[in-house]
Amino acid sequence: MDKTTTEAKASDIRDEIRAPIEAAKERLRSLNQRAQSYIKEHPAACLMGALALGYVVARLARRRS
Repeated sequence: MDKTTTEAKASDIRDEIRAPIEAAKERLRSLNQRAQSYIKEHPAACLMGALALGYVVARLARRRS
């Protein structure tokens, strides 16, 4: 296999995966915006949820040690 064939295949692969990667990036941006707006609208609930999650994780970690 020569260098140009390898480069062409690499270019084809890059072109094939570009669209799904861009779509995933856009979904992540959208999810991030939704999460930020939810946190701004419900800061107390988010804080209580974070505290509860931290408590549960600490209890699980303490059991294993």
